Amino acid sequence: MAFFAHLTGDICESVLAEYLLRKGWWVFIPLTKQGPVDVIAITPEAEIFLFDSKADRFRVNPGRDKRDRIHRKRSGLQKQLNVRIAYVNENTREIHFVPPL
Repeated sequence: MAFFAHLTGDICESVLAEYLLRKGWWVFIPLTKQGPVDVIAITPEAEIFLFDSKADRFRVNPGRDKRDRIHRKRSGLQKQLNVRIAYVNENTREIHFVPPL
């Protein structure tokens, strides 16, 4: 199960990187997997964005019919660095950014 979780994470990072590359952004992947950032991207206008990619998951809370996105909290360091969470659906390739781009 742990291997599958790492595999899903790698797929989500790749989908995010492809999405950003198709927007014409420069994309960099840090050498280590343990840091606060999964993907670094620079726009043609020289804006720098830091992303932590997460598999997009939903749950139905008790007493509700609607599915809600499972949001992850950013670490203190991620908040200092203004890291955005990119929720990636590895099947549909849809990406939801928090905070939005």
